[in-house]
Amino acid sequence: MSETFLTYGRKRWMWCALVSAGLLLVSYEIYRRQTVPQGSTPMGLLYGVVGTIAIGVLMALGIRRRAYASGLGTMQGWTSAHVYVGLLTLLLIPLHAGFEFGLDIHTLAFVLLVVVVVTGIVGVALYQTVPQRLTKYEAGLQADKIDREINRLLTEMRKLTRDKSDAFVKIYRDEVARLRTQRPNGWAVFFAGVQADPVSSRAEGLARAVVGVPDKEHADFQVLSNLMLQVSQLESVLGSQMRLKNLLEAWLYVHVPTSMAMVAAVVIHLVAVFFY
Repeated sequence: MSETFLTYGRKRWMWCALVSAGLLLVSYEIYRRQTVPQGSTPMGLLYGVVGTIAIGVLMALGIRRRAYASGLGTMQGWTSAHVYVGLLTLLLIPLHAGFEFGLDIHTLAFVLLVVVVVTGIVGVALYQTVPQRLTKYEAGLQADKIDREINRLLTEMRKLTRDKSDAFVKIYRDEVARLRTQRPNGWAVFFAGVQADPVSSRAEGLARAVVGVPDKEHADFQVLSNLMLQVSQLESVLGSQMRLKNLLEAWLYVHVPTSMAMVAAVVIHLVAVFFY
């Protein structure tokens, strides 16, 4: 089995996180028996300092991602640490607060942290599955090549309409109009419905349309139908590619801004604690 960022270095970061969590829980139990846990006690402050450092490590991934020539470990190692340290912060911050939360900026910082970690878990699931599926789709034709192929097929269809009946030409024109008005682009693909078998559905419609075509044009109509079915197949592949890409982008649009908001809330929390 190939190594992933979850199993990087024989799961070293997973084991570090598990051992750290165990030690933190033991220390908190001892601490809890000695005094009332809260963020202002020496142990509470220590948990807070370690939690802040952990958050700093989480945010450092973005810097490391842009430092291509950095010798500070591999991206896979950094991503592995990012995942497991992120999960560990969900324990560190409650320990720091003594599991006491209220309606204030301090709690807001933790809520944003939870959202960041949860969306991070979603991101892990996405990046474990989506790239492989995207590679499978792109193994045939990539999006730009699919567009060119569809245009080529439309050119072939247009040639078939020369000297044909109005019924024949109308089928071609309806196809062009459909592609212009019904084919979703950009983010519209993300919300568009997915047909279980668009090619079969299209074939049934073409079988009904042939009734209005003169008998002498049936052979050419069969060629036209095959071209239209190829277009439908390419549209299906293109839609799947775009949906997967937009899914990854949608995740980033949630995870990254929430991370920025969380950092801002943590800074306000620190200023409020130490200066007010």
